[in-house]
Amino acid sequence: MPIMMPQMPDILRDETLEDAVALAVHEGRDVETCRFYGEQMPDMTGETLEFSGCRFEKCVFRPCGAERLIFVDCEFHHCDLSGMLFEKATLQRVSFRDCRMRGTQFSESPLMNVAFYNCQMDMASFADLKAQHLEFDGCGMKECGFFRFRWQDWKMRSCVLQAAEIHETALRGLDVTRCDIGGMTVDLPAVRGMRVTEAQALQLSALLGLNVVQ
Repeated sequence: MPIMMPQMPDILRDETLEDAVALAVHEGRDVETCRFYGEQMPDMTGETLEFSGCRFEKCVFRPCGAERLIFVDCEFHHCDLSGMLFEKATLQRVSFRDCRMRGTQFSESPLMNVAFYNCQMDMASFADLKAQHLEFDGCGMKECGFFRFRWQDWKMRSCVLQAAEIHETALRGLDVTRCDIGGMTVDLPAVRGMRVTEAQALQLSALLGLNVVQ
């Protein structure tokens, strides 16, 4: 089943993040149909806020103290989310393109129809979460981690997964034949049913303590 892309409105109004967030918090409503360019996420200590039908371009996100963030039908282009913490956040029909996401953490966050294209995601972490229709394409993901990750329809294309760690995560049906998985570590029972090339199978054989002679 193809991933569902964000359903963006035809017209977006230009806003500043600080003003849009302050107004939404004050009035108890969502941030809707906005375009943010070159903005930085303001402090939102203890707040829950939903962004709907919004586009973020060249924006900077850092942990902002929000209790919970919700993004529905949103696009991120050339944004810097390095070290951003998405804890108990909800992402539905969201795309990230050409974003810096080094060390970004997704924890206890449902991800539904979420795509990452050409993002730098070294040391990113996905832990204790569920995902449906998730796609990574052309992403750098060295030393990233997937822990207790439950998923349905997970696609990996042309990604660099060197030294990645995958634990307590079933991998049956996951196709990594177009990815670089050198040095990747996984739980042995989890690799059953994962699609790999012959060369990748030799790499993974080291997990069994085998010394393959060619």
